[in-house]
Amino acid sequence: MAKDYVKIYEAMDSKSLKNDRERIKALQEAGLYPRAFDMPLTLQFELTYHCNVFCRHCYNNSGVDNKKVDPMTPEKWIEFAKYLVANGGIFECILSGGEPLTLGNKLFDIMDILHDDGTVFLLITNGYLLNKEKVERLSKYRYHWLQVSIDGSESEYHNWFRQKEKSWEHAVDGAFMVSAAGIPLTIAHCVTPGNLDKIDDMCELAYSLGASRIMLGEVNLSGRTNQNKDLLLNRDQKNILLQRVEENTAKYSGKMQITHNASAKNSVLRYLTMPNQGLIVRPNGDMRLDCMTPFVIGNLLKDDFYKIWKEKKDTCWYNPKVQEYVKHFDNDINDMITNYVDEDIHI
Repeated sequence: MAKDYVKIYEAMDSKSLKNDRERIKALQEAGLYPRAFDMPLTLQFELTYHCNVFCRHCYNNSGVDNKKVDPMTPEKWIEFAKYLVANGGIFECILSGGEPLTLGNKLFDIMDILHDDGTVFLLITNGYLLNKEKVERLSKYRYHWLQVSIDGSESEYHNWFRQKEKSWEHAVDGAFMVSAAGIPLTIAHCVTPGNLDKIDDMCELAYSLGASRIMLGEVNLSGRTNQNKDLLLNRDQKNILLQRVEENTAKYSGKMQITHNASAKNSVLRYLTMPNQGLIVRPNGDMRLDCMTPFVIGNLLKDDFYKIWKEKKDTCWYNPKVQEYVKHFDNDINDMITNYVDEDIHI
């Protein structure tokens, strides 16, 4: 009988979740792990709605109106970065969008403020705007990794998926420049029915580009995927993906890490395992709980960040509306609301 990889990975994920809960609870009881963080450890800056590609799966539906000015202008992000440093700083900053490199020199101005305070970065880019000059400037910062999205082992599928000619060529060239500069490179690869049979080739490409990791991720029903549901994998296709993950993990052991995204439901449940560590700040100033749940606890342009954090950090994930939302997850699809399509819920 063929292995049911979906069932195996679901069991592994559930066991890992249970172990995490037990471990953290034991550490807290021993006084070795905080029950709450006075300040966030991690913040994600969704720097802009603007994007220079128009990906069919975009989880937050970026690039719809690139002429519209973001409420959080680069100057406001700079002001917020200074505010964070003045209030104790953060350990990690995730920089995303839209496409963060569309900010030009202002991106480096934001990073410099946090870098000088000791912040570590995780930069997420489609790679189109990476060039020798930008990579050289990016190499001064500390990273967990710099993530470049490549969705095909060859150009045809990637360019169709990203709806931008030459986007594959730019991403591949940019990724190689990143690794050559000594920056830890992660390749993010969205697996769909259209590229499922090319996973081995994609892993080989990532390794040849000097990636230390490739994330083989399923597309979730969020943002523009709502208009492109044919990009979602069925159970049989998920089985194939997970089998390829297992095989390539063995093949590249000690050379390159192969990872697969956890289910949306278990990703959310993990937030209930430990004290709240961070938030996402959106281009309109909204302080959102995370990428997978449509909940907002305040707005940076109206509210004091740390006041909201102190008042809501311990209770936001236990809010009845959030709890009800999590209960409705079914096969990673929540039928209550479509994430980044329907209006967010303020709690």
